[in-house]
Amino acid sequence: MNTAYLNRLTLRQLRIFLTVCQRESYSRAADELALTQPAVSAQVRNVEELIGEPLFDYVGKRLSLTPAGVAMRRAGEDLMQRLVHLEMEIAELRGVMQGTLSLAIESSAQYFMPGRIAAFCARHPAVAVTLHVLNYGEALKSLRESRYDLVVMGQMPDDRSLRFVPFRENRLIAVAPAGHPLLGADSVPLARFVRHTLLVREPGSGTRQVFEHHCQAQGVRLTHQQQLGALEAIKAGVIAGLGLAVLPADACQRELASGELAVLPVDGLPLKRSWCITHPRARHLTPVADAFFSDVIGA
Repeated sequence: MNTAYLNRLTLRQLRIFLTVCQRESYSRAADELALTQPAVSAQVRNVEELIGEPLFDYVGKRLSLTPAGVAMRRAGEDLMQRLVHLEMEIAELRGVMQGTLSLAIESSAQYFMPGRIAAFCARHPAVAVTLHVLNYGEALKSLRESRYDLVVMGQMPDDRSLRFVPFRENRLIAVAPAGHPLLGADSVPLARFVRHTLLVREPGSGTRQVFEHHCQAQGVRLTHQQQLGALEAIKAGVIAGLGLAVLPADACQRELASGELAVLPVDGLPLKRSWCITHPRARHLTPVADAFFSDVIGA
């Protein structure tokens, strides 16, 4: 990379390049930036001509970074983060918590995290929060790429490069529709429970992974599963009588209170995990992200 000419690189070009990286598409980046696709392509070409190296390759139909692109992305993200940090530090000198917080949460956390975000924003009205709802697999990928300031997950990988703190219990419960025959039992063996149709989320779901690992550890084979994807679709499916499910207790409070769903006394359940707030240790938190991290674990 010819660094002698990098002083001609503009922040606008860098922002466009990083958006293409994040969206893995010129057209999706153009939509996000409210630009035309030719305008985005032209800016990326200008950067490539400036450094004398291609930034992207197509592998099949997928856009991927070249070695020069990887280096440019790493440097660009670092520069943007430093600028954001500087903006927040200057605001702090004025006695104001100001800036942005990019937060990703595993989908089951959507039932309680908005309240914590609202309380934080009420105390710091000059802070703008961007919330991204992901499944477990997507959340892991975002951590590897250091895409967001903070991530909230229901189970943590064994990875010493991550800093994480548990802050809330995450209970996985078995649920059935009101009036289901199994509700009359004092306890339901796991092997009996899984003989019923179980409504599950996509393979990248943390809830699905935890329950499948539990069944595997108990020597119980899952054979009757129907994938519905979203939590709301699964709850509606259980209520309609399509099957039973194992879901986060946080996701079912309204339906349990109304009597539309009931907790099944399945042996070995609930499965207890912890909600954690995390970020890569190598990522230096902005003042806003650090304040939110402390706010969550101190609540």
